[in-house]
Amino acid sequence: MDQLNRISIFALGCMCVSACASQPPASQPPQQQQLAQAIAAPDRTTPPEPLSPAARDILKARMAHHARDMGDLVSAIMVLDYARISQKADSIASDVNLSRPLTGDATELNSALPEKFFVRQDQLRAGARALGDAARALDPYRVANEYGRLSEGCVRCHADFRPASP
Repeated sequence: MDQLNRISIFALGCMCVSACASQPPASQPPQQQQLAQAIAAPDRTTPPEPLSPAARDILKARMAHHARDMGDLVSAIMVLDYARISQKADSIASDVNLSRPLTGDATELNSALPEKFFVRQDQLRAGARALGDAARALDPYRVANEYGRLSEGCVRCHADFRPASP
């Protein structure tokens, strides 16, 4: 019996050590690494689709705001804060608002963006709305699936248009 107690205590100690070792540092949220990867320029063998310098400057400023929104969204998802998830998802959906150029009436930025950009933007809007709906349904598995689809769209757009890291 004494040996069984020692084995049990040893096993409990190992579990505690492994649990402590797997905890992220308190100063960083557990999704910090994933967020950094999502906003980093993708590795690729081909160049991104061309955009004018003016379009890149405007999109860069918008993407900084977008990155903060996505970071807040991930934080809400990690703790299943459904109210914050739906609020952030709705905010992202409403912030995706660059219009396709109209013949003879296009702004410089919109006319500088290829159609593929607007397709990706439409996918982002739809994905954010679906994520908001999943949060309002209080369905954690649907939230996970919809967030996966939404973030996949982000990565695809970045792969299409972001310059590669040096």
